[in-house]
Amino acid sequence: MSIIGLIGIVAALIILIVLVYKGVHVVVAGALAAIIVAVTNSLGATAGYSGAYLAGMGGFVTGNLPIYLWGGIFGELFNASGAARSIAQGISKLLKGKKDHAGVLTSILIVFVAGLLMSYGGISGIVLMFVLMPLTLEILKESGIPRYMAPGILLGSLATAALSMPGSPQIQNSGPIQYLGTSPMAAAIPGFIGGAVVVVLNIVFLNWAANREIAAGRVFVAADDDIPAAEDTAIPHPIISLIPLVVTFVLFNLLNVYIGFAIIAGIVAGIVLFWPYLSGIQAILKLIGAAVTSSSVLCLSSAALAGFGSVVQATETFGQFSAAVTSIQGPPLFIAMFAIILVTAICGSGPAAIGAALPMFKDTFAAMGVNMSALHRIAAFSATTLDTLPTNAGFIAATGLAKAETKQSYKYVGVCTVINTTIATIVVTLLLTIAPNLA
Repeated sequence: MSIIGLIGIVAALIILIVLVYKGVHVVVAGALAAIIVAVTNSLGATAGYSGAYLAGMGGFVTGNLPIYLWGGIFGELFNASGAARSIAQGISKLLKGKKDHAGVLTSILIVFVAGLLMSYGGISGIVLMFVLMPLTLEILKESGIPRYMAPGILLGSLATAALSMPGSPQIQNSGPIQYLGTSPMAAAIPGFIGGAVVVVLNIVFLNWAANREIAAGRVFVAADDDIPAAEDTAIPHPIISLIPLVVTFVLFNLLNVYIGFAIIAGIVAGIVLFWPYLSGIQAILKLIGAAVTSSSVLCLSSAALAGFGSVVQATETFGQFSAAVTSIQGPPLFIAMFAIILVTAICGSGPAAIGAALPMFKDTFAAMGVNMSALHRIAAFSATTLDTLPTNAGFIAATGLAKAETKQSYKYVGVCTVINTTIATIVVTLLLTIAPNLA
């Protein structure tokens, strides 16, 4: 294995992380890091950038732009119409019962239920972070939970089970279909068990942590520029608000409609049902334009990480490293889990890891006798482990939206989206190893 090549890959990864952390856009940082890998691994700057890097980006965009694009429009539709607020308020009333104020556990449950419902309905998890953060802050203020816990509570809902469980239209679950020929409900029983594990662990941990913070006198502190809730604004009924989400879920999971078309159908249903709350056709066109811009940037950001992973994948150094990893003696599914977690760490993005790891390892694991449905579910869970390190763009954005300090927020994000997701991934892999018929 080339020492210079290995040093180049490690140095490029560190530079990528530092640049993103310092505010350099990931599309620029990814290109620079990819060129460093290409030069230090004898690929050549031109071939590395114009070949492997752009090809990796293009492949990711081709496979995933519909989810980002239509999911982004879907999210903007729910935000502008008040449907997201309606669902959150409906869940809040249901869980609070006759109580005037939500307690700590109830507040956490409201965010989790709302996040899981809307994620499963086809709204991009990244878009939902922007849609639900203002509502999350309102809910936390009511129960006194410190605002710096908001990123952990919201991402603990959106960036864990909502991405990896069977039936989810998010990329971590829908992405493997194009590479493995599986279904969105692949390995359903282990997947739902793993999802339940991470949800329970997250809720128990966050409830304990929030109560400890409040007992120590650390409570919610309002920011000067917090936007007050528009309580007097007309919004759709919660049941009406859920219908477009149900449409997308049913089309994608029960009727096997292509995910892009399933979300488009949900958008059409939303426009029809939310029309009285959308301020006319010009407002809708403006909404769509804004969503196209933001979702395209988000897609290119993830594609840049996938492109970086593609350049790393093209090197002889990584080929030797991959051969070493896949030649480890042990249960094939655990080897698959370990390999995909490593790629997730290298890419720094779950969707990018799916796009880079599955084409690379599919044939190797198939030759080892790995069931593709089992690989699908393990990949979906593995892609939610080391994707949210402190330099993750989503975490940085969530902390900014919450107006919180990174050093205060990350411990909650890290436990929920790195430690607990890793535990759930091990549980899923263990279940599929001892009971392969569950795949």
